Amino acid sequence: MTGKGYMIKGENSLMQTNYEDVKMIPLLPLTAQGGTLNDFIVSVKPDDCEKIVSPIKGAEFAMTVSGDSMEPEYPSGAKILLKKINEKAFIEWGRVYVLDTCNGSVIKKIMPGSTAEVVTCISLNQHYPPFEVAFGDMYGMYRVLMLMSEK
Repeated sequence: MTGKGYMIKGENSLMQTNYEDVKMIPLLPLTAQGGTLNDFIVSVKPDDCEKIVSPIKGAEFAMTVSGDSMEPEYPSGAKILLKKINEKAFIEWGRVYVLDTCNGSVIKKIMPGSTAEVVTCISLNQHYPPFEVAFGDMYGMYRVLMLMSEK
């Protein structure tokens, strides 16, 4: 009634929130293309990014999926939470990653390539053929930790 204390009696109220545990991550103003590589390079500054709450630990930033090559599991417009990996140390084959390449960002399931210098990018939508990307053409590789989509 006075505006002080908890709205519900008892110290173990369900309404309590520890805001120190809330982690805000940048939502990049770019899309991870679900399709083939696009033809542009974009540099993003932290001030250009909206911040969103990450419901999981370890996520470094988020992106929006664009296109239908990763449908139905990754629909266009869904947000993905990402963590940068060291692709020289270890790649978990068969997992979904975002590759930041000289021709833009792409979201794909990653498998070993025809040589040790490339990876094979596979779409979940069977209408899109696989293609290879050379490690030398990548600026970074990011593991998809979580998908958030609206229904």
